[in-house]
Amino acid sequence: MENQPKTYRLGLDIGGTKMSAVLLDDNQVVESARLATPRDNIKNFLIMLKALMEPLIERTKRDGRDLQSLGLGIAGTIDYHKKIVTASPNLELVCDIKILDKIRALLALDIPFYLDNDASCFTRAEALLGAGKTFNEVYGITIGTGIGGALAINGQIYNGAHGGAGEPGALLVDLEEKITLEQAYQKLTQNNSRLLAQEAYEGDPLAGQIFLELGEYLGLVFANIVNIVDPGIIIIGGGTAGSSDLFLSTARRAMVNHIESPQARKIKIVKAKLGDNAGAIGAALLDR
Repeated sequence: MENQPKTYRLGLDIGGTKMSAVLLDDNQVVESARLATPRDNIKNFLIMLKALMEPLIERTKRDGRDLQSLGLGIAGTIDYHKKIVTASPNLELVCDIKILDKIRALLALDIPFYLDNDASCFTRAEALLGAGKTFNEVYGITIGTGIGGALAINGQIYNGAHGGAGEPGALLVDLEEKITLEQAYQKLTQNNSRLLAQEAYEGDPLAGQIFLELGEYLGLVFANIVNIVDPGIIIIGGGTAGSSDLFLSTARRAMVNHIESPQARKIKIVKAKLGDNAGAIGAALLDR
């Protein structure tokens, strides 16, 4: 009992459609919660965030524990020096404000707060505790409301010189039209990949063909990632990853055709092991 951890960590993952939270005891999830993400104004956003977090904070008190830290993963570009979100395609209401200060005041918590990109949090969790824990170099990609990604080296996220490393959605997949992977994804799915997947599973040939085309684009991007950073494994997550049987085999074939190294062509692409909680778990691990 003397070695039992006496603190919990809080992890919060804010995406374009949902926000998730976990209470972490060492590396184990004690409790989790999920609510829709308000996108109309910051006041409603904070009200919903408080409703999400209060049950986890109350659980901490019932268990007689203290909170060690709170980590926030959010969909957007992070200024790590100023600790703000500078751009977010789906959550403009959190941009260029001291979001950590607002959450600290909202929850009245006097603990360290950390901020990171949501895809980086996803990759951190899978690299340390999930499908990538036996690999030194892990590339994680999230395919959901949008597309994000990150590279973990020995469990640490590589942010690059300016904090912008690891963004697969910005890679060009059509040089003639100057179309990025993110643009192609949104155009193909019409911003509703869930409905499109349902139509594909129901036998709609056009929907099925769209996912095959998405697989081709993803394969090109995966090949570029492998050729540049040569990770040991690629892990995919996000809402659209649940429909990966519609596009992943196509992506694998396209990827192999464009990888330079024969050895690197053997790389595995796998689905996330930690499920929907991966991003929040990775946020809770920010103080490691």
